Amino acid sequence: AALFILVTTGNAFAYRPFATEDAGVAGKGVAQLEISWDHLKWENNDKESVFLLVPIYGITENIELSIEIPYLLHNPREGDNEDGIGDINLVGKFLIVEEKDLLPAFTIKGVVKTSSGSNENGLGSGDKDYSLVLAASKSIGDLQIHGMFGWTWVGDNGDDENIRDIQLYGIALDYGITEAFHIVTEVSGNRHPDRTAAHDPFSGLLGVIYKVSEKLILDGGVRFGFNNDTPDWNTTIGASITF
Repeated sequence: AALFILVTTGNAFAYRPFATEDAGVAGKGVAQLEISWDHLKWENNDKESVFLLVPIYGITENIELSIEIPYLLHNPREGDNEDGIGDINLVGKFLIVEEKDLLPAFTIKGVVKTSSGSNENGLGSGDKDYSLVLAASKSIGDLQIHGMFGWTWVGDNGDDENIRDIQLYGIALDYGITEAFHIVTEVSGNRHPDRTAAHDPFSGLLGVIYKVSEKLILDGGVRFGFNNDTPDWNTTIGASITF
């Protein structure tokens, strides 16, 4: 359960390829689709792949709704491989304050993680989780800065007394080399959901974003873990489509 929570928590936030949430929303009547693939390798040589499909729709200028649908492939060093639909997230995002002069934009985001994935096969945590995240974004010339702090209330997960609530945090930088090509970096982490773990997950990202057109944005990156309770590395590629 702790492994699943770590994998899905890291992929449930922000515009790609960030884990750090930003303050942007789609806008009224705007429909978007994010598609991504992540491949993670752990220190013990366990491997995970996550295909993520995220349809997004702007209800108003300040509110967007989305659904995060993961397809997971577990390839442990020991034991059987497993694959299937994971726990689906239902997400709402509300822009509280727009960016003005020296004031950053602020957004609050709520997430309900369902229990749709099979807990027996390691594809779900076995219970619902609830998250609230506060995000801020500020533009300084060609540089965008994003920061977040959040809290996840973790479900019973089979009455495992070692599973606990999670705090989330991160800071991300997006620098436009040209209008179409951006380089991005971030550091992010969270409290480990397993209270017996030696370290809290903490990682860094280096990546790129390429704007093909107003309707299509491509991205890719590599995330590096800073301790043994974080995947050694995580390669990620994705696309964001606006309709």
